[in-house]
Amino acid sequence: MAAQSLPSMSRQLRRFLAWWGGELRGMLPVPRAPHRAMPDALLVDATGPALRLSLRQRGKERSLGALEAGLSADPRRGRRRALPVHLRIADDIVLRRTLTLPLDAEATLRQAIAFQIDGLTPFKRDEVCFGYRIDARDHAARLLRVTVAAVPSDRLAEAIEGARGHGLRVAAVETDADGAPVLIPVEEPGEAPAGGKGAARLFVLLACLAALLAGVAAYLPFHRLQQRIGALNGAIETARDNALATGRLRKKLAAIGETSRFIAGRKAPGTLLVDLMEELTRRLPDSVWLTDFQADGKEIVISGFAGNASSVLGILEASPMLAGAKFRSPVTRAGKENIERFELSAGIVRRPAK
Repeated sequence: MAAQSLPSMSRQLRRFLAWWGGELRGMLPVPRAPHRAMPDALLVDATGPALRLSLRQRGKERSLGALEAGLSADPRRGRRRALPVHLRIADDIVLRRTLTLPLDAEATLRQAIAFQIDGLTPFKRDEVCFGYRIDARDHAARLLRVTVAAVPSDRLAEAIEGARGHGLRVAAVETDADGAPVLIPVEEPGEAPAGGKGAARLFVLLACLAALLAGVAAYLPFHRLQQRIGALNGAIETARDNALATGRLRKKLAAIGETSRFIAGRKAPGTLLVDLMEELTRRLPDSVWLTDFQADGKEIVISGFAGNASSVLGILEASPMLAGAKFRSPVTRAGKENIERFELSAGIVRRPAK
């Protein structure tokens, strides 16, 4: 009996040591992700006046010279054409942001970033191409630090069309962020993606990964699965309660707003602050960010960022609630993000009481 139980005790001891080692590693500070080697690719350099071609294989690059106008890439280089085509662009048109996200978001990280891309950049989701790089995983705090790089699609169009004119279909954009590369995929609707072999390998890899995960899930202790399900059910119940509370709060705020509007209209006839805020919200486009709003009953002062600050001045002049719009300080450029910082003021047009 003792001889039969010894292998079982040995297996349990190895499992315990493996689990304990994982817990200890999770308590250590996570260093910055090391520089990752870029994949083999045919590189199209669009940073200069002419497109230049180079070949990267096993981390080493070899220049192939400039692409001449009207000529396609060498069709005799079979292996070259099988490689994905990456576009290198000027660094000043790349917008970078650093995010801290829950560690559980890693499984759907691209969708999570796409959901909030409107708040990270002054552009809409369909106006930019973006990529990301995972910088660190903090298992103790359950957090993920990510660098996001985005480029306006219209700034890429000319370089992409130039490469396409030479028979090259751009698959991704390469940019450097803090000494480490970031790949930005380029969407090309209606065209088949290049690199069929790469897609097949990815499919096999995903299938193997799915089989591995299925095997791991089969060996998980049953009580841990029950605990996880219970935690998820509790989170769902909490989210539903929060949603109901938010709905009730919105109704109360709407009722309070109507009451305050009626009282203020009776007490001091004229243009209300809530009317001014509603007017600005309705007239200003989504590409304009307001960072400050002040009103003293006679004039308003706003400041923020816009792609064209002069257009904001015209929008204020067109409002029947405002008059005499003017810049209070010179318009300045905000770094490399191709947006303008402005500060405007305008007089409030008082309306007679009804």
